[in-house]
Amino acid sequence: MSTELALVAAKALPALSGSSLTYNPEKNVYLTLGYTSAAGNTYYRAIRLSKRLAVYYHIGEGYAHTFLNGITLFCWDGQKAKIIAQKFWGGCNWRCFSEQFAKEQSIMMLKDFLTGQAKALGSHVSEQQMLSFSREMIEETQRKQLV
Repeated sequence: MSTELALVAAKALPALSGSSLTYNPEKNVYLTLGYTSAAGNTYYRAIRLSKRLAVYYHIGEGYAHTFLNGITLFCWDGQKAKIIAQKFWGGCNWRCFSEQFAKEQSIMMLKDFLTGQAKALGSHVSEQQMLSFSREMIEETQRKQLV
């Protein structure tokens, strides 16, 4: 890659270039560079990708716990990522981070989005089919993608 192209890529795709993003192969997740608050908590995003979805876990690390502040689901609209669902926990409703809890919340968020889309299109898809499809889509973001 030429130096000029590397500079363009770094400016045009900052979340996917440079040292602001690292990959954890053990967890199969991309991690953004975190920041530390005045209270001493560190906040960052853990990102999982598939061909159709991006799942962002908004994570915080305090002195005693790693916690889940929220989840954002994105789809690709042909040109850019588009938010399709968000859920946040905060204040006294914070959640200790659990991979299983985050996965199940992501599945339910995707199912709710797809159910709304089916309704808007006048289609009827059973609750079980929608849940099964949503589970598969979220699990696809957790599998290692071969390039």
